[in-house]
Amino acid sequence: MQTYSISQVAKIFKITKYTIRHYVDEHLLVPLKDEVNGYYVFSEEDLYRLYQVITFRKIGYSISSIKKILVQNDLVNVFEIAENKIQNKIDELVEIKSSIQEVIQAQETTNLNEIYFCEKSERFFKRIPENLLEEGQVNLFTASNSGFVQLENINYLIDTEGNYVTYSRARFDDYDCKIYPGTYACNDILVADEQSLEKQIEVFKNDHLIKSSLASGSGIMLCYENILKSLAYSEETVFTIEVKL
Repeated sequence: MQTYSISQVAKIFKITKYTIRHYVDEHLLVPLKDEVNGYYVFSEEDLYRLYQVITFRKIGYSISSIKKILVQNDLVNVFEIAENKIQNKIDELVEIKSSIQEVIQAQETTNLNEIYFCEKSERFFKRIPENLLEEGQVNLFTASNSGFVQLENINYLIDTEGNYVTYSRARFDDYDCKIYPGTYACNDILVADEQSLEKQIEVFKNDHLIKSSLASGSGIMLCYENILKSLAYSEETVFTIEVKL
């Protein structure tokens, strides 16, 4: 029967001798010892067992879990469970990658503090109850506990006098206010605080086109934190302002 030294096994599997000794100490491997020099001697069966250990470690199992697994005779079910866990992790990573791509794309298509035009569909909003507000701002902890609103769903409807009401996005069959479809003038503004936001809103509404649209239309501006665009900044926030033309 072919046998191998610990150095040879380390080279075969491209792992350190320390790792192999650790597996021996944990009794995942039980090689024989040379009676003359006291060195470990690994059989082909030991190599097969080491291959199993390495495979389960790559999957993500702990040493203690692998000990329990290896006492079983049929490991097919273990691999099936592992496959499902890995697939769930892959799906999660794909979702994360998609979110990252959306953030990157949002930055590539954004020109801050420049008015642009886009088509918007009909949108529905529900007024946020007063008990979820503190000084006009949504208490996110209270709101999330109530299941009423998420950060990306907070919207402010602002009139020409600067008064605003806080809403969350709503369903078409349960809403307090709706905004009609059409062409909207939009502006993405980068602000550090509430005062900066108010100043930028004032600049936006005093633009000749915006002022004309507000005068001839509903007189309402929609403002909301643009989460995707804000994620690229650590100390500032991107808000989007919209007015229907």
